[in-house]
Amino acid sequence: MGLIDLSTVGLARVGVDVRIYELTRLTEPERIGVGDHVLVDDFVFLQGGTGLTIGSYVHIASFASVTGGGSATLGDFCGIASGARILTGSDRFDGSGLIGPTVPPEYRSVERSQTTIGAHAFVGANAVALPGVQIGEGAIVGGCSLVRENLAPWTINVGVPTRVVGERRSEVILAHAAALGLPG
Repeated sequence: MGLIDLSTVGLARVGVDVRIYELTRLTEPERIGVGDHVLVDDFVFLQGGTGLTIGSYVHIASFASVTGGGSATLGDFCGIASGARILTGSDRFDGSGLIGPTVPPEYRSVERSQTTIGAHAFVGANAVALPGVQIGEGAIVGGCSLVRENLAPWTINVGVPTRVVGERRSEVILAHAAALGLPG
């Protein structure tokens, strides 16, 4: 498979050494900013929504998505594993409106927000981060987990919903980041 010609896509920002494979789906590309040394695999869906910022040294694996119509930030050195879902918006299911994108907006009740994945964080395969959560710097989300609430920095989190099962050391990671000229 080939790479997308980034000069033709209309991204808000494109850093150096950015590789986005041609079977990636980008919507509202003018609202997507991409840092340096980024790899986006085939079959990824990225929605610009109200703004998507992807930091430097980020990998987004196949079948992952960032969607929902809100905004998202993926910090430097973060990773999004295969099948992971980063949601920035969702219909409210409380009876305050009809559900689904085919319904006219005036009859829907949608909540859109900012979802943040901190620098050095990792979201495991098939995990889901709900709209508005903040996954702290260096936090790990285990595969098939559900993030409903903010996660503290440098914690290891698993389950549905997630619970903390450990802590992650940061010293070596931050030193390596500094050696590459990026803040920790």
